[in-house]
Parts: sequence; structure tokens; C-alpha cells
Amino acid sequence: MQDATTAEEDPTAKNAIIYPVMCAIPNRAAGAPKLSGPMGEIRLRPGSYLASYYGRDVVEEEFFCNYEVNPEFEWCSLEAGFPVVARGPGGEIRAIESPAHRFYLATLFQPQLSSKAGKPHPIIVAFVKAAAAWRNKKFDDSVLE
Repeated sequence: MQDATTAEEDPTAKNAIIYPVMCAIPNRAAGAPKLSGPMGEIRLRPGSYLASYYGRDVVEEEFFCNYEVNPEFEWCSLEAGFPVVARGPGGEIRAIESPAHRFYLATLFQPQLSSKAGKPHPIIVAFVKAAAAWRNKKFDDSVLE
């Protein structure tokens, strides 16, 4: 869409793909973004890369934002080859990925918020492993040339 934008850029936009969070997380800190703090259950699509990174289909994550994906435009993501692979308690879109690429993932939650020294977040571990595998393959391919 040529006129696609975000409500953060243009609050009156007709085609705001990203728009204000519709329901706030209860008990968030005063003045914090509407979607901040630990979120309830996030359901992961079985068989997705994301679910494989966690090793389960239901997780809890942390957020710190005021905007989310406008569900009226979910079809755009699907048409572009990025299915929704995580949903919030009310069916809200929480992550998309590309099944055609080993590590092409977009999440609304922020893995760095729950990653700890000695216990890195599963997505961060998966990213480092994917980067190492890519580097090793690239190195192996260049040696064969």
C-alpha cells in the first residue's frame, strides 16, 4: 500500500498498519506505556520457528510499548509471506515470521527485557546459533571455491 504508515507518524492516517494499543496491561507502573510489563499468555503457532526456539507453544513475555499491529491489516502480512506465529490473550498479533527464512522474525514483545546473564532469552540464543551457522556455511562455501 502506497499510503501505509503508522499512527505514531500520522495519527489520522487511513491505513495505519501500526496503531495505539487497544487495551492496557493492568497494574503497570504510573506513566509507563500502555503495553508494559509482563503480559499474560502468548500462544505460539505449533510448528513455527518461534515455537521451536522456545520448545513449547505457550509463553509469557515482557512488553514496553504503546503501539501494536492493527488487526485490520493482518491480511497484508499473510500476502507478503509472513504469517502470524504468536497471539496475545485476546488474539492480538504478537509476532510474525518468514517460513522461507531461518531467522526472519518480528515480535512486539522484547526478548532483551527477560534475558539474564547466564540465562539468555531463547530468541537471542536462536539468533546467535543462526548467525554462527550462516557464518560457518559461508566460510565452508568460500573454501570450496
